Amino acid sequence: MANEIEAKFKVADFRAIRKRLAELGAVYLGTNLQTDAYYDTPDRSLLGGDKGLRIRKTRVLRTAPGTEKCDTRPLLTYKGPAGDHQQAKIRREIQTHIDSQDAMNEILTALGLTPTLTIQKKRAGYRLGKCLIELDELPLIGRFVEIEAPNPKRIETVRRKLRIEAEPCCEHYITLLSEACERISQSCLEVTFDNCTDCNLI
Repeated sequence: MANEIEAKFKVADFRAIRKRLAELGAVYLGTNLQTDAYYDTPDRSLLGGDKGLRIRKTRVLRTAPGTEKCDTRPLLTYKGPAGDHQQAKIRREIQTHIDSQDAMNEILTALGLTPTLTIQKKRAGYRLGKCLIELDELPLIGRFVEIEAPNPKRIETVRRKLRIEAEPCCEHYITLLSEACERISQSCLEVTFDNCTDCNLI
C-alpha cells in the first residue's frame, strides 16, 4: 500500500481559501459528512505507538457535476507511525471498503480492540494538479486545511499558493478532540455535531 503524505493547517475560516482555490483553477470534488469510529487496545497501545485504526462512514452532502459517484460503503483504515518529518506526515496507509460496519465491529471486538472515540467532520474536497486539498470542519476544534501531495515539497508549494501562514498542525484530530473534551470536563465517546451543540470551550 502507498504512503500517505499530508499536512494540515488550522485556519479561522474558509472564505479566503475557497477564493484562492477558484483563482488557481482547483476542481471541486464534493462535500461529505464523515463519521470515524476509532478502535484501540484497552491500554491504548495503537495511539501510544502513533498508529490508528478506524471505520469511516460517509454521507454525501453535496456532489460536484461531472465527478465520480462517492463510494459510501464503510471504509476500514489502518495508519502507521508518521515518523519525525517536520513539514508533513509520511505514513503507511492501508484501507479497504467493507460490506458491514456492524460485522467488522464484532470482528475487532473479538480480537480485543474496543471503540475509543467516534468523531465527525464535514469535508469539502478539491483537486489541484496532483494534490488533494480538503477543507475540514469539526466540532469543538474548528476548521483545518489538509493538503495531500506526492511529496513534502509540493505540500509547501501549495501552502504558499493558498497563502496559508499557519505552521503545520502535527496532532491527530482524535488527539485534538480528546484534549478539547478534557478542557470542557467532558468524557466524550462521540464528538459529533449533534452531540456538541451545547458545548463551549474554556
